[in-house]
Amino acid sequence: MKQILSILLGFMPWIVFGAVSGPTLFRLNAAVIAALVLLLVMGFKQLAKGFVLTWGSLLFFGVILVMVVWLRNAWFIGNLDILAHGTLAAIAWLSIFMGKPFVLQYALETVPPERQASPIFHRICRNLTAIWGVVFIISTGMSTAKAYGWLTDGLGVQAASLGLIGLGLWLNHWYPQYVRRGGQHGRETAETK
Repeated sequence: MKQILSILLGFMPWIVFGAVSGPTLFRLNAAVIAALVLLLVMGFKQLAKGFVLTWGSLLFFGVILVMVVWLRNAWFIGNLDILAHGTLAAIAWLSIFMGKPFVLQYALETVPPERQASPIFHRICRNLTAIWGVVFIISTGMSTAKAYGWLTDGLGVQAASLGLIGLGLWLNHWYPQYVRRGGQHGRETAETK
């Protein structure tokens, strides 16, 4: 449970950005600034430790600060939903390819050291990061479909997007327990909650 809360806090700037942003430029500017301030305040220790999600988030919101708040670039404003979900997908997959799955970085903060040595523990974290990568790719596809008129803009798309995030959080809790219960993997115990 601690790991889920830790990851949720890692996504907090994104959550605030999504909640505050709206149809006006004022709300969009406020959302970018609020997300950046929250990221710097809450993520200071994670930035110092080199957390991939936190650094990727800082890069995204820094670019958006320049392109949206200062330059008011219409293309960035019009494609912000696609760019946000695409960035999260890129962060997830790049963290795996870099050998630092972002879920592992959070799990190392909450899981006792004796459990961290298990190769199963590392595989669980890599698989959970891949699950998040898939969730964000689906979200990027939905955002793209909405932007090009293939999906109607409305509460259904928002609910599906939030449902995907909920699914990711639930899988973060369920998957490690599933692996622990499964035969040989269960005996090697790699708890990540």
